[in-house]
Amino acid sequence: MSEANGNIYFVYGQQCEDISQQLAESQYATHFKSVAIEAFITDELATTADRVIVCGSTDEIKQILKTACEYSFSVALLAQKNQSTLRSTFEIPKNREESLKAALESEPKPLDLLYANGEIVLWGAVIGDAPPLTYSSDVYSEITFFQRYKLLLGALRKLKSLKQNKIKLTTAKGQEVNTSASGVVIIEHDNHTGASSLVQDFLSVNDGKLSALLLSPASISDYLYYLYVSIFKKTKNSNLPDSVGFIKSESLTIESVQPLDVVIDGEKVAQTPVEFGVKKQAIQFIASEEFWAEITNDTSDKETLKLSGLPVTTDAVGYAQKRLPFFTHASEERYKDLFADLRRQGKTESTYVILMFLSTVLATVGLFLNSASVVIGAMLLAPLMQPIVSTSMGVLRSDQSLLFGSMRTVLTGVLIALFSAATIAFLLPLENLTDEISARLSPTLLDLIVALISGIAAAYAQNNSKIVGSLAGVSIAVALVPPLATAGIGLGWVNMEIFYPAFLLFITNLVGIIFAASLTFLVMGFSPVKRAKKGLAYALATSLIVAIPLYLSFTTMAFDSRILSVLEHTEYSVAGKQVQIENVEIKHAGVLVVKCDFIVDEILSREELDQFKLILQSELDMPLALEVVQRIRF
Repeated sequence: MSEANGNIYFVYGQQCEDISQQLAESQYATHFKSVAIEAFITDELATTADRVIVCGSTDEIKQILKTACEYSFSVALLAQKNQSTLRSTFEIPKNREESLKAALESEPKPLDLLYANGEIVLWGAVIGDAPPLTYSSDVYSEITFFQRYKLLLGALRKLKSLKQNKIKLTTAKGQEVNTSASGVVIIEHDNHTGASSLVQDFLSVNDGKLSALLLSPASISDYLYYLYVSIFKKTKNSNLPDSVGFIKSESLTIESVQPLDVVIDGEKVAQTPVEFGVKKQAIQFIASEEFWAEITNDTSDKETLKLSGLPVTTDAVGYAQKRLPFFTHASEERYKDLFADLRRQGKTESTYVILMFLSTVLATVGLFLNSASVVIGAMLLAPLMQPIVSTSMGVLRSDQSLLFGSMRTVLTGVLIALFSAATIAFLLPLENLTDEISARLSPTLLDLIVALISGIAAAYAQNNSKIVGSLAGVSIAVALVPPLATAGIGLGWVNMEIFYPAFLLFITNLVGIIFAASLTFLVMGFSPVKRAKKGLAYALATSLIVAIPLYLSFTTMAFDSRILSVLEHTEYSVAGKQVQIENVEIKHAGVLVVKCDFIVDEILSREELDQFKLILQSELDMPLALEVVQRIRF
């Protein structure tokens, strides 16, 4: 750096007179002449100026920049304490001495100027409403989590007024974009806002192009997710969010059906239509090295349009004009593809019948063999998941054709499974209750949770062709056929104590999957909330009804678990004899029955057993019956 020569003026506005007096006492006071902005312009000092250091309001700074374009003197900026946006945009040092030194000693370089309807834009413009694209990213790096939370609340308040507006954008090369957006942000270089942070790699201070970011949330949930990412996520993503579009061009004309407010540098100045343009290398500007780091060597006149996340078709734009839905609306193409698959999967075909029969036979044999691997094989073979997922879409959209067709297929599969398993159980001379059978006889709320998670996974996989093969894994997790086969065994043995809990487990899985899959399809935008309310209400009501016996079973399981924990982790002393309890089993047969092994060093007498029973009853605070096997350890 070298000290500047020629006529140097410090030009100040009405709010900067005190700064002018302070600078008059600085070590650099002899290097410049101080003059008020009005005097600088009216006395035609601009014609003799080589370098101007300006301090003033936004309008006063623009006035000097406009004059600099006319008379070709170089310009440096000094920021007031309350001009944080100006300071961060042009990387002006906070220390006034450092700022003045840079203004006097730095070499000027060419700078583009952004214009809106012929008027200079210093750091940015907003058309409509685009939070949080306008929030300062410099502030983000310094504020606490609580302050970020307050920013989030402020953005959430805008939900009441946030809506999509039909707009038309025309670039310098005549490319037209018809879309809808809640707002558009226009910037020329990095102004350290949420908008510039998204497209930092595309920005330059002298490439002759402006950047436009369009915020177009497809739903309230989409907007909420974008708020979270913008305000709380600190890592930068190289990809634009789905709700944001990007245009880079030398000029841009924005029109809208309904007039939208145009805010320039924080002040409302006009309404649409509005025309933006960039005057390339309009002035010689003096700034810090940090500011000039944005210089690129891009000399191409190619325009950039990234609009994949925005509605551009007539139907999509029309839908976006309606009230912002809570969940994103799926495109017609996405819906048609998925709907065709679900309708096909909901049909009762010969392949389905054969696979259902084979999987049931395999599951039934596996249950009798007490073989987990055979039962898992039956789960993989079973085709029952597909029509259940189709049913969930029928419930969501109240589509009677899809709903009844899919339910008919599910019912056919259920009847095949029950009849096949019952026949095998009736014909086989086996009536032993294996562990695999017993495992399906105690459904609880935990099984409902598994069904709900599986339903979410099934709907998500069904909508994504890349992972649709994961449905097999979901089928294993939720185990639809083994409970049906167990219920069929109960019918074959004419034993309702086996049939009822096993069939309840199947109903739990069925209801849980339908409700969760329907809700997932709703979130993915395959039905408006208004249309889905009725079906989801029925599915939820059914789930709650099923949850009642599951809750009772769960409380019993929790009760048994507490007793097991007490008995198996305590050593007892009876008449001086040490007793350790192992292999505890609990039954509920009118009275609590505790079956267990006593590990003792000497056999307990009847009287001692009665004494021990009283100890347990006192500790558990309930009557009980003991079935004990005494084992001597020596």
